[in-house]
Amino acid sequence: MATQAQIDRAWASVGRTLSPNLVPSSYASVPYDPTALKVLQITAYDPGSSVYRYHSAANSVPGVVSAFVRYGHTNKHCDLRQWDVEVDYDTIQLLYDTADVVHSHMNYFVLRNVLRQGTRGDLIQALTYHGSVDPQNPMGSIQVNEGGNDDRMDAVVFGARPYHHRFNVKHWLPIPMPVDDYQRLAVEEKVEGKAFRVAHSPTRRQIKGTIEFLRACDYLKMHFDINIEPVLIENMEHGAALRLKASCDAVFDSFWLGIQGSGLEGGAMGKPVIAGDPEAQKDLVKLGIPVPWTVANNESQLRVVLAKLAQDRKFYAAEADRVHQYVRKHHDYPVVGKKYADILTEAKRNGPPYRQ
Repeated sequence: MATQAQIDRAWASVGRTLSPNLVPSSYASVPYDPTALKVLQITAYDPGSSVYRYHSAANSVPGVVSAFVRYGHTNKHCDLRQWDVEVDYDTIQLLYDTADVVHSHMNYFVLRNVLRQGTRGDLIQALTYHGSVDPQNPMGSIQVNEGGNDDRMDAVVFGARPYHHRFNVKHWLPIPMPVDDYQRLAVEEKVEGKAFRVAHSPTRRQIKGTIEFLRACDYLKMHFDINIEPVLIENMEHGAALRLKASCDAVFDSFWLGIQGSGLEGGAMGKPVIAGDPEAQKDLVKLGIPVPWTVANNESQLRVVLAKLAQDRKFYAAEADRVHQYVRKHHDYPVVGKKYADILTEAKRNGPPYRQ
């Protein structure tokens, strides 16, 4: 049986760094509080993903202390001894045994299998759905939520985007963004040149609209003599990707996914963000949130907005400010951290099973 001092030492020392190895951060971790809600966040994602930002946001507000460990395998058979080497197994087991909440950012089945190995009836469970919505197969893209309301996984189910409530997640927990850090990065990496540079992260090209984006840029160059440069950001460490994006003038996110993590980064940097998805726009309006991005739902609309952003500086400034204010209001670290703390504190107060 671990002593209270050992427990406090483990929670105070594990994973308190904000924005690991990406950019110097002006966001400070609050001092360790032994009475705070203890959240063990587990993931299979790589550094730089939104998962790391949830951990950082949690540690930027009082009321929650977050420890973070990365699981090295994404299969359905989870063994607590299979974690990566950044944290030793005894510490991980101690964190797991003393956590108030285990929050998984990976496959639902992995979390379920971990928790069913234990016997703790007081443990709050949480799952975040990060997946993208495939317009050709919307149900196939949310398999992570299968069984989300069974007898073990009924605590807290988060959606990482506001329009995920279409899939019966219980809360929107916005993807956290270190807005001040990213805005500073945009100033540092600003490129003075004649070309209007537009960043795009072409993961899953067919869904993101990459081919249409490249065609639209070529069309504007050929027929309107607009000096526009598409900048594809892929296959690089996240810190380098951030700096490349910061050097661009605007961000094209996607036609069919609304604004994703890449677009949120651009908005935090103070750049206009182009995105589509009429259903996502409707869902935002239902939530009382004006659509923050520059809307383009197809290639024809994309040509128009790219040309206007490149040629009309007043329009450019207004679109940049609109999405930046949205990201600052809903996605800044302290904002998300406070919302996170409130949701988990309420879950702990009610005790498992936690149902809305």
